[in-house]
Amino acid sequence: MKRLAILIVIITLPVITYYQYQKYRRFHPPVEYSYTTNDSIDVYYYDPAVLQHYYKNVYEIGAFARQMWYNKQIDVRFPDENDTEAMPAARYYQQLLQTTAYLEGRLIRSQQLKQAGFTNQNIKVMEAEGLSPLSFYLTKHQSLIGLARGEKNASVWQLQKLLRKHDHDIPLDGIFNKITEQALQDFQQSQDLYPSGQVDEYSLRKLLDQ
Repeated sequence: MKRLAILIVIITLPVITYYQYQKYRRFHPPVEYSYTTNDSIDVYYYDPAVLQHYYKNVYEIGAFARQMWYNKQIDVRFPDENDTEAMPAARYYQQLLQTTAYLEGRLIRSQQLKQAGFTNQNIKVMEAEGLSPLSFYLTKHQSLIGLARGEKNASVWQLQKLLRKHDHDIPLDGIFNKITEQALQDFQQSQDLYPSGQVDEYSLRKLLDQ
């Protein structure tokens, strides 16, 4: 009888141990699946739907991965290629990660642009038209191209502001006189451009490239 009891223990102990291990394994995933939001994103992005999509994905990444592990013991990071359920789950998980990374990059760039002085409206135009910050500035300052001595208007005033940012101490009066012309020629020479004293696209690019 005693031998029978020992035999039963020997047989059942591995089974009990196995089930206990499976239970422990189920509730202790191999990694922390949660996705941490980036502190550098623009939380006041011009399109709230993009921000909502980002936060939704951040939650779903962890929730989906944990669900696959708890219910089916599928590690979506390293799926079993022979498992017909694991591979689709892993593809969906990767898709979530890629989409979230794209949205995150977009929101981080928006925050960086705002720190550089751009507004939500500026950023909306830049994204819609595929413009870089410099291209946006060029579009915004197209009226400066062609300016030359003798003109007197708001565009000259903008030119003088740009020259002053590059350490040319000139009057801010909107009059393209000899002083402004000389400052522009000096700037062009410092940038290895032909000192024409007239604003062309090359000169404007350099003036805006701060």
